[in-house]
Amino acid sequence: MFRMTTRSGLIAALVISLTAPIASIAMVQNRSISGGGRLQQESQLARGAARAPIVGDTGFRRESYAPTDITGERRTRGNAIAGKLSEQSLTQRWLSRTHLIPSSLTTQSFGTGGGDILEVEPNDPVAQLVSLPVNVFGQLSFDGDIDFFAFPAFASQPVTIEAFAARLSGSVLIPDIALFDENGNLLAEDVGDDVSDPLIRYTSPRDQVLIAGIVDLFDEGGSKFNYILNVVRGVDVDEIESNDTAPQVLSALPATVFGAINVKPDIDSYAFNGTAGQTLIVDVDAEALGSKLDSRISLKDSATGTELFFNDQYDGDDSRLNITLPFTGQYVVTIGSFEQTTRGFYRLNLSLVPGDGAPVVTGVTKVSKKFLGVTGTGFTVRSTVEVNGIQRPTSMTDANTLNARIKIKSGDVVTVSNLPEDRRSNPVVFQ
Repeated sequence: MFRMTTRSGLIAALVISLTAPIASIAMVQNRSISGGGRLQQESQLARGAARAPIVGDTGFRRESYAPTDITGERRTRGNAIAGKLSEQSLTQRWLSRTHLIPSSLTTQSFGTGGGDILEVEPNDPVAQLVSLPVNVFGQLSFDGDIDFFAFPAFASQPVTIEAFAARLSGSVLIPDIALFDENGNLLAEDVGDDVSDPLIRYTSPRDQVLIAGIVDLFDEGGSKFNYILNVVRGVDVDEIESNDTAPQVLSALPATVFGAINVKPDIDSYAFNGTAGQTLIVDVDAEALGSKLDSRISLKDSATGTELFFNDQYDGDDSRLNITLPFTGQYVVTIGSFEQTTRGFYRLNLSLVPGDGAPVVTGVTKVSKKFLGVTGTGFTVRSTVEVNGIQRPTSMTDANTLNARIKIKSGDVVTVSNLPEDRRSNPVVFQ
Protein backbone atom coordinates (compact mmCIF):
# COMPACT_ATOMS: atom_id res chain seq x y z
CA MET A 1 0.00 0.00 0.00
CA PHE A 2 0.98 3.61 -0.39
CA ARG A 3 1.34 5.87 2.51
CA MET A 4 2.76 9.33 2.17
CA THR A 5 3.57 12.18 4.43
CA THR A 6 4.03 15.42 2.59
CA ARG A 7 5.46 18.77 3.49
CA SER A 8 3.84 22.16 2.99
CA GLY A 9 3.09 21.03 -0.48
CA LEU A 10 4.47 17.56 -1.14
CA ILE A 11 5.20 14.03 0.06
CA ALA A 12 7.61 13.19 2.81
CA ALA A 13 7.13 9.54 3.61
CA LEU A 14 5.83 6.77 1.39
CA VAL A 15 5.52 3.02 1.73
CA ILE A 16 4.77 1.02 -1.40
CA SER A 17 4.14 -2.64 -2.01
CA LEU A 18 3.80 -3.67 -5.65
CA THR A 19 2.10 -6.84 -6.84
CA ALA A 20 2.97 -6.40 -10.54
CA PRO A 21 6.28 -6.23 -12.39
CA ILE A 22 7.80 -2.78 -12.48
CA ALA A 23 7.87 -2.84 -16.25
CA SER A 24 4.10 -3.05 -16.45
CA ILE A 25 3.26 0.10 -14.54
CA ALA A 26 2.33 3.03 -16.72
CA MET A 27 -0.45 5.11 -18.14
CA VAL A 28 -2.27 4.07 -21.30
CA GLN A 29 -3.37 6.78 -23.65
CA ASN A 30 -6.85 6.31 -25.16
CA ARG A 31 -6.68 7.46 -28.74
CA SER A 32 -7.53 6.60 -32.30
CA ILE A 33 -4.31 6.27 -34.24
CA SER A 34 -3.24 6.66 -37.81
CA GLY A 35 0.31 5.35 -37.98
CA GLY A 36 1.93 8.17 -39.92
CA GLY A 37 -1.18 10.32 -39.77
CA ARG A 38 -1.77 13.84 -38.50
CA LEU A 39 -3.76 15.36 -35.65
CA GLN A 40 -4.85 13.25 -32.71
CA GLN A 41 -7.84 14.20 -30.59
CA GLU A 42 -6.12 13.70 -27.25
CA SER A 43 -3.18 15.83 -28.35
CA GLN A 44 -5.57 18.60 -29.34
CA LEU A 45 -7.09 18.49 -25.87
CA ALA A 46 -3.65 18.66 -24.29
CA ARG A 47 -2.68 21.56 -26.51
CA GLY A 48 -5.88 23.38 -25.62
CA ALA A 49 -4.99 22.99 -21.97
CA ALA A 50 -1.44 24.27 -22.41
CA ARG A 51 -2.78 27.62 -21.27
CA ALA A 52 0.01 29.84 -22.50
CA PRO A 53 2.90 29.65 -24.95
CA ILE A 54 6.49 29.22 -23.90
CA VAL A 55 8.42 32.46 -24.13
CA GLY A 56 10.89 32.58 -27.01
CA ASP A 57 13.05 29.51 -27.57
CA THR A 58 13.81 28.80 -23.91
CA GLY A 59 12.54 25.24 -24.26
CA PHE A 60 15.70 24.35 -26.17
CA ARG A 61 18.15 24.03 -23.29
CA ARG A 62 17.28 22.74 -19.86
CA GLU A 63 19.48 25.44 -18.36
CA SER A 64 18.21 28.33 -20.54
CA TYR A 65 15.79 30.71 -18.92
CA ALA A 66 15.19 34.09 -20.49
CA PRO A 67 11.51 35.03 -20.20
CA THR A 68 10.82 38.53 -21.49
CA ASP A 69 7.24 39.17 -20.43
CA ILE A 70 7.27 38.39 -16.71
CA THR A 71 4.28 40.07 -15.13
CA GLY A 72 4.37 42.41 -12.18
CA GLU A 73 2.50 39.80 -10.17
CA ARG A 74 5.18 37.22 -10.80
CA ARG A 75 7.96 39.68 -10.04
CA THR A 76 6.38 40.59 -6.72
CA ARG A 77 5.99 36.95 -5.74
CA GLY A 78 9.54 36.17 -6.82
CA ASN A 79 11.06 38.90 -4.70
CA ALA A 80 9.66 37.20 -1.59
CA ILE A 81 11.46 33.92 -2.21
CA ALA A 82 14.66 34.71 -0.31
CA GLY A 83 12.74 35.67 2.84
CA LYS A 84 10.53 32.59 2.58
CA LEU A 85 13.47 30.22 2.30
CA SER A 86 15.34 31.86 5.15
CA GLU A 87 12.51 30.94 7.52
CA GLN A 88 12.88 27.21 6.96
CA SER A 89 14.88 25.05 4.62
CA LEU A 90 13.31 23.38 1.62
CA THR A 91 13.80 19.96 3.19
CA GLN A 92 11.91 20.98 6.32
CA ARG A 93 9.02 22.18 4.19
CA TRP A 94 8.62 18.65 2.84
CA LEU A 95 7.79 17.27 6.27
CA SER A 96 4.85 19.38 7.34
CA ARG A 97 1.73 17.68 5.95
CA THR A 98 0.30 14.20 5.48
CA HIS A 99 -1.44 12.73 2.45
CA LEU A 100 -2.48 9.22 1.46
CA ILE A 101 -2.48 7.55 -1.91
CA PRO A 102 -4.27 4.30 -2.78
CA SER A 103 -3.22 0.79 -1.88
CA SER A 104 -2.81 -0.39 -5.47
CA LEU A 105 -1.67 0.81 -8.85
CA THR A 106 -3.36 -0.02 -12.13
CA THR A 107 -0.87 -2.05 -14.14
CA GLN A 108 -0.88 -1.17 -17.82
CA SER A 109 1.52 -1.21 -20.74
CA PHE A 110 4.21 1.42 -20.90
CA GLY A 111 5.50 0.58 -24.38
CA THR A 112 4.12 3.63 -26.18
CA GLY A 113 5.50 6.53 -24.16
CA GLY A 114 3.25 9.09 -22.53
CA GLY A 115 3.67 11.95 -24.99
CA ASP A 116 1.66 15.08 -24.22
CA ILE A 117 -1.05 14.43 -21.65
CA LEU A 118 -3.31 16.32 -19.31
CA GLU A 119 -3.03 16.29 -15.57
CA VAL A 120 -5.95 14.29 -14.16
CA GLU A 121 -7.44 15.36 -10.83
CA PRO A 122 -7.49 14.28 -8.11
CA ASN A 123 -3.77 13.60 -8.14
CA ASP A 124 -2.78 15.06 -4.81
CA PRO A 125 -3.86 12.23 -2.56
CA VAL A 126 -3.69 9.91 -5.58
CA ALA A 127 -0.56 9.89 -7.74
CA GLN A 128 -1.34 9.91 -11.47
CA LEU A 129 0.41 7.10 -13.34
CA VAL A 130 2.42 8.27 -16.34
CA SER A 131 4.52 6.57 -18.98
CA LEU A 132 7.87 8.06 -19.95
CA PRO A 133 8.78 10.14 -21.82
CA VAL A 134 5.96 12.53 -20.96
CA ASN A 135 4.92 16.17 -20.89
CA VAL A 136 2.16 16.75 -18.35
CA PHE A 137 0.12 19.90 -18.97
CA GLY A 138 -1.26 20.87 -15.58
CA GLN A 139 -2.54 23.55 -13.28
CA LEU A 140 -2.41 24.06 -9.53
CA SER A 141 -6.03 25.13 -9.37
CA PHE A 142 -6.48 26.15 -5.74
CA ASP A 143 -4.47 27.10 -2.68
CA GLY A 144 -2.63 24.06 -1.36
CA ASP A 145 -3.09 22.06 -4.58
CA ILE A 146 -0.35 19.45 -5.09
CA ASP A 147 0.10 17.25 -8.15
CA PHE A 148 1.83 13.86 -7.95
CA PHE A 149 2.96 11.60 -10.80
CA ALA A 150 4.18 8.00 -10.45
CA PHE A 151 6.37 6.26 -13.02
CA PRO A 152 8.66 3.22 -13.27
CA ALA A 153 12.41 3.82 -13.06
CA PHE A 154 15.10 1.34 -14.01
CA ALA A 155 18.43 0.54 -12.43
CA SER A 156 21.31 2.79 -13.57
CA GLN A 157 19.07 4.83 -15.91
CA PRO A 158 19.10 8.59 -15.27
CA VAL A 159 15.76 10.35 -14.90
CA THR A 160 15.22 14.08 -15.46
CA ILE A 161 12.24 16.00 -14.07
CA GLU A 162 11.94 19.52 -15.45
CA ALA A 163 9.20 22.04 -14.73
CA PHE A 164 8.11 24.82 -17.08
CA ALA A 165 6.40 27.77 -15.40
CA ALA A 166 8.70 30.80 -15.46
CA ARG A 167 8.98 30.10 -19.18
CA LEU A 168 5.21 30.01 -19.67
CA SER A 169 3.75 33.33 -20.69
CA GLY A 170 1.08 34.33 -18.19
CA SER A 171 1.84 31.69 -15.54
CA VAL A 172 2.49 33.03 -12.04
CA LEU A 173 3.47 29.67 -10.58
CA ILE A 174 6.80 29.46 -8.78
CA PRO A 175 7.27 25.69 -8.88
CA ASP A 176 8.71 23.61 -6.08
CA ILE A 177 9.38 20.02 -7.23
CA ALA A 178 10.55 16.90 -5.40
CA LEU A 179 11.28 13.25 -6.09
CA PHE A 180 10.69 10.28 -3.77
CA ASP A 181 11.56 6.60 -3.91
CA GLU A 182 9.22 3.71 -3.22
CA ASN A 183 10.05 3.77 0.49
CA GLY A 184 9.12 7.41 0.91
CA ASN A 185 12.67 8.73 1.02
CA LEU A 186 13.15 12.24 -0.31
CA LEU A 187 15.68 11.79 -3.12
CA ALA A 188 15.92 15.30 -4.55
CA GLU A 189 14.22 18.67 -4.56
CA ASP A 190 14.52 21.96 -6.37
CA VAL A 191 12.66 25.25 -6.45
CA GLY A 192 12.28 27.89 -9.14
CA ASP A 193 11.85 31.63 -8.98
CA ASP A 194 10.48 34.37 -11.17
CA VAL A 195 13.05 33.82 -13.93
CA SER A 196 14.09 30.18 -13.63
CA ASP A 197 12.46 26.78 -13.38
CA PRO A 198 13.51 23.84 -11.18
CA LEU A 199 15.29 20.76 -12.49
CA ILE A 200 16.00 17.37 -10.89
CA ARG A 201 18.37 14.71 -12.21
CA TYR A 202 18.45 11.33 -10.52
CA THR A 203 19.86 7.87 -11.32
CA SER A 204 17.98 5.02 -9.69
CA PRO A 205 20.13 2.26 -8.15
CA ARG A 206 17.41 -0.34 -8.83
CA ASP A 207 14.11 -0.96 -10.58
CA GLN A 208 11.41 0.84 -8.63
CA VAL A 209 8.50 3.25 -8.76
CA LEU A 210 9.40 6.91 -8.31
CA ILE A 211 6.98 9.70 -7.45
CA ALA A 212 7.45 13.30 -8.60
CA GLY A 213 5.46 16.15 -7.11
CA ILE A 214 4.92 19.81 -7.93
CA VAL A 215 3.47 22.58 -5.79
CA ASP A 216 3.61 26.36 -5.67
CA LEU A 217 6.38 27.63 -3.40
CA PHE A 218 3.83 29.58 -1.37
CA ASP A 219 1.11 26.90 -1.53
CA GLU A 220 -1.06 29.13 -3.68
CA GLY A 221 -3.10 28.18 -6.72
CA GLY A 222 -5.57 29.45 -9.29
CA SER A 223 -6.24 29.82 -13.00
CA LYS A 224 -2.81 31.36 -13.64
CA PHE A 225 -0.78 28.65 -11.88
CA ASN A 226 -0.05 26.63 -15.01
CA TYR A 227 2.89 24.34 -15.72
CA ILE A 228 4.35 21.71 -17.99
CA LEU A 229 6.17 18.88 -16.22
CA ASN A 230 8.65 17.10 -18.50
CA VAL A 231 9.87 13.69 -17.28
CA VAL A 232 12.29 11.61 -19.35
CA ARG A 233 14.82 8.82 -18.98
CA GLY A 234 18.40 8.95 -20.20
CA VAL A 235 21.33 11.29 -20.63
CA ASP A 236 21.35 14.57 -22.56
CA VAL A 237 23.27 14.66 -25.85
CA ASP A 238 24.06 17.62 -28.11
CA GLU A 239 23.57 17.31 -31.84
CA ILE A 240 26.84 17.29 -33.77
CA GLU A 241 26.76 18.47 -37.37
CA SER A 242 27.15 17.27 -40.01
CA ASN A 243 24.77 14.39 -39.35
CA ASP A 244 22.62 14.59 -42.48
CA THR A 245 24.04 11.60 -44.36
CA ALA A 246 26.53 10.14 -41.87
CA PRO A 247 24.53 9.57 -38.67
CA GLN A 248 25.68 10.71 -35.27
CA VAL A 249 26.23 7.58 -33.19
CA LEU A 250 24.48 7.40 -29.81
CA SER A 251 26.56 5.20 -27.55
CA ALA A 252 23.65 4.18 -25.36
CA LEU A 253 19.91 4.61 -24.90
CA PRO A 254 17.86 6.14 -23.38
CA ALA A 255 19.04 9.57 -24.48
CA THR A 256 17.61 12.98 -25.27
CA VAL A 257 19.26 14.75 -28.20
CA PHE A 258 19.14 18.55 -28.23
CA GLY A 259 19.28 19.69 -31.85
CA ALA A 260 17.84 22.02 -34.46
CA ILE A 261 16.63 22.02 -38.03
CA ASN A 262 18.10 25.30 -39.24
CA VAL A 263 18.39 25.09 -43.01
CA LYS A 264 16.24 23.76 -45.83
CA PRO A 265 16.57 20.90 -46.44
CA ASP A 266 18.06 19.58 -43.20
CA ILE A 267 17.67 16.04 -41.90
CA ASP A 268 19.47 14.96 -38.74
CA SER A 269 20.36 11.27 -38.35
CA TYR A 270 21.17 9.29 -35.22
CA ALA A 271 22.41 5.68 -35.10
CA PHE A 272 21.99 3.27 -32.19
CA ASN A 273 22.16 -0.44 -31.49
CA GLY A 274 19.08 -2.42 -30.52
CA THR A 275 18.06 -6.00 -29.83
CA ALA A 276 15.35 -7.94 -31.63
CA GLY A 277 12.11 -7.88 -29.62
CA GLN A 278 12.81 -4.65 -27.77
CA THR A 279 10.33 -1.80 -28.14
CA LEU A 280 11.77 1.50 -29.36
CA ILE A 281 10.05 4.72 -28.30
CA VAL A 282 10.93 7.89 -30.22
CA ASP A 283 9.44 11.13 -28.91
CA VAL A 284 9.93 14.68 -30.21
CA ASP A 285 9.40 17.81 -28.12
CA ALA A 286 9.48 20.90 -30.30
CA GLU A 287 6.16 22.65 -30.76
CA ALA A 288 5.24 21.73 -27.19
CA LEU A 289 8.26 23.71 -25.95
CA GLY A 290 7.88 26.77 -28.15
CA SER A 291 9.71 25.68 -31.31
CA LYS A 292 8.29 26.42 -34.75
CA LEU A 293 9.45 23.05 -36.10
CA ASP A 294 6.75 20.76 -37.51
CA SER A 295 8.73 17.55 -37.29
CA ARG A 296 8.85 14.28 -39.21
CA ILE A 297 10.71 11.26 -37.81
CA SER A 298 11.54 7.88 -39.29
CA LEU A 299 13.23 4.62 -38.32
CA LYS A 300 15.52 3.02 -40.88
CA ASP A 301 17.54 -0.14 -41.27
CA SER A 302 21.11 1.14 -41.08
CA ALA A 303 22.43 -1.49 -43.51
CA THR A 304 19.82 -1.15 -46.29
CA GLY A 305 18.32 2.28 -45.72
CA THR A 306 14.81 0.79 -45.72
CA GLU A 307 12.33 2.98 -43.87
CA LEU A 308 10.66 0.75 -41.29
CA PHE A 309 8.23 3.33 -39.91
CA PHE A 310 7.61 7.08 -39.81
CA ASN A 311 5.47 9.65 -38.06
CA ASP A 312 4.93 13.31 -38.86
CA GLN A 313 2.36 14.37 -36.26
CA TYR A 314 1.17 12.75 -33.07
CA ASP A 315 1.28 15.22 -30.18
CA GLY A 316 0.11 18.42 -31.83
CA ASP A 317 2.81 19.08 -34.43
CA ASP A 318 5.31 16.93 -32.54
CA SER A 319 6.14 13.42 -33.75
CA ARG A 320 6.15 10.20 -31.73
CA LEU A 321 6.31 6.49 -32.53
CA ASN A 322 6.83 3.11 -30.92
CA ILE A 323 7.83 -0.07 -32.71
CA THR A 324 9.18 -3.54 -31.93
CA LEU A 325 12.69 -3.98 -33.31
CA PRO A 326 12.86 -6.82 -35.90
CA PHE A 327 16.56 -7.69 -35.63
CA THR A 328 19.62 -7.20 -33.46
CA GLY A 329 21.93 -4.60 -34.92
CA GLN A 330 22.20 -0.94 -35.85
CA TYR A 331 19.27 1.33 -36.67
CA VAL A 332 19.01 4.98 -37.71
CA VAL A 333 16.42 7.49 -36.56
CA THR A 334 16.05 10.63 -38.67
CA ILE A 335 14.32 13.90 -37.89
CA GLY A 336 13.48 16.72 -40.27
CA SER A 337 10.80 19.24 -41.13
CA PHE A 338 7.49 17.97 -42.47
CA GLU A 339 7.44 18.95 -46.16
CA GLN A 340 10.57 21.00 -45.36
CA THR A 341 8.49 24.06 -44.54
CA THR A 342 9.52 24.86 -40.96
CA ARG A 343 12.63 25.29 -38.85
CA GLY A 344 13.42 25.26 -35.16
CA PHE A 345 14.95 23.44 -32.23
CA TYR A 346 13.91 20.03 -30.98
CA ARG A 347 14.44 17.54 -28.19
CA LEU A 348 14.54 13.98 -29.51
CA ASN A 349 14.13 11.29 -26.85
CA LEU A 350 14.96 7.68 -27.75
CA SER A 351 14.44 4.81 -25.34
CA LEU A 352 14.29 1.03 -25.42
CA VAL A 353 11.91 -0.95 -23.20
CA PRO A 354 10.94 -4.64 -23.05
CA GLY A 355 8.69 -5.75 -25.89
CA ASP A 356 6.27 -7.62 -23.61
CA GLY A 357 2.68 -6.97 -24.61
CA ALA A 358 3.36 -5.89 -28.18
CA PRO A 359 1.78 -7.74 -31.12
CA VAL A 360 4.13 -9.89 -33.21
CA VAL A 361 3.85 -10.30 -37.00
CA THR A 362 5.10 -13.67 -38.25
CA GLY A 363 3.83 -13.67 -41.83
CA VAL A 364 2.39 -11.46 -44.58
CA THR A 365 0.50 -12.94 -47.54
CA LYS A 366 -1.22 -11.36 -50.53
CA VAL A 367 -4.67 -12.98 -50.31
CA SER A 368 -6.05 -11.30 -53.43
CA LYS A 369 -5.47 -8.25 -55.57
CA LYS A 370 -6.98 -5.98 -52.93
CA PHE A 371 -6.52 -7.92 -49.68
CA LEU A 372 -3.57 -8.70 -47.45
CA GLY A 373 -3.36 -11.46 -44.84
CA VAL A 374 -1.27 -10.94 -41.71
CA THR A 375 -0.50 -13.73 -39.25
CA GLY A 376 1.04 -13.47 -35.81
CA THR A 377 0.36 -13.33 -32.09
CA GLY A 378 -0.92 -10.79 -29.61
CA PHE A 379 -3.70 -9.55 -31.89
CA THR A 380 -6.95 -8.11 -30.49
CA VAL A 381 -10.31 -7.13 -31.94
CA ARG A 382 -8.89 -3.61 -32.21
CA SER A 383 -5.69 -4.57 -34.01
CA THR A 384 -5.09 -2.54 -37.16
CA VAL A 385 -2.83 -3.36 -40.07
CA GLU A 386 -0.54 -0.54 -41.20
CA VAL A 387 1.23 -0.40 -44.56
CA ASN A 388 4.08 2.09 -44.83
CA GLY A 389 2.87 3.66 -41.59
CA ILE A 390 -0.73 4.22 -42.74
CA GLN A 391 -3.65 2.39 -41.14
CA ARG A 392 -5.75 0.23 -43.45
CA PRO A 393 -9.30 -1.15 -42.99
CA THR A 394 -8.79 -4.33 -40.98
CA SER A 395 -10.90 -7.33 -40.01
CA MET A 396 -10.01 -10.19 -37.67
CA THR A 397 -10.37 -13.74 -39.01
CA ASP A 398 -9.20 -15.45 -35.83
CA ALA A 399 -6.89 -14.77 -32.89
CA ASN A 400 -3.82 -15.11 -35.11
CA THR A 401 -5.00 -13.74 -38.46
CA LEU A 402 -5.88 -10.26 -39.71
CA ASN A 403 -7.10 -9.20 -43.16
CA ALA A 404 -6.55 -5.71 -44.53
CA ARG A 405 -7.90 -4.02 -47.64
CA ILE A 406 -4.84 -2.78 -49.53
CA LYS A 407 -3.11 -3.18 -52.87
CA ILE A 408 0.32 -4.14 -51.58
CA LYS A 409 3.52 -4.21 -53.60
CA SER A 410 7.01 -5.52 -53.08
CA GLY A 411 9.02 -3.39 -50.67
CA ASP A 412 6.01 -2.16 -48.68
CA VAL A 413 6.44 -2.38 -44.90
CA VAL A 414 3.68 -3.98 -42.81
CA THR A 415 3.09 -3.42 -39.08
CA VAL A 416 0.19 -4.07 -36.71
CA SER A 417 -0.97 -1.56 -34.11
CA ASN A 418 -3.12 -2.52 -31.12
CA LEU A 419 -5.59 0.22 -30.27
CA PRO A 420 -6.40 2.13 -28.16
CA GLU A 421 -2.86 2.52 -26.85
CA ASP A 422 -1.19 2.11 -30.28
CA ARG A 423 1.29 -0.56 -29.21
CA ARG A 424 3.09 -1.57 -32.40
CA SER A 425 4.52 -4.83 -33.75
CA ASN A 426 7.75 -5.58 -35.55
CA PRO A 427 7.86 -4.36 -39.17
CA VAL A 428 7.87 -6.90 -42.01
CA VAL A 429 8.98 -5.96 -45.53
CA PHE A 430 6.65 -7.56 -48.11
CA GLN A 431 8.48 -9.43 -50.85
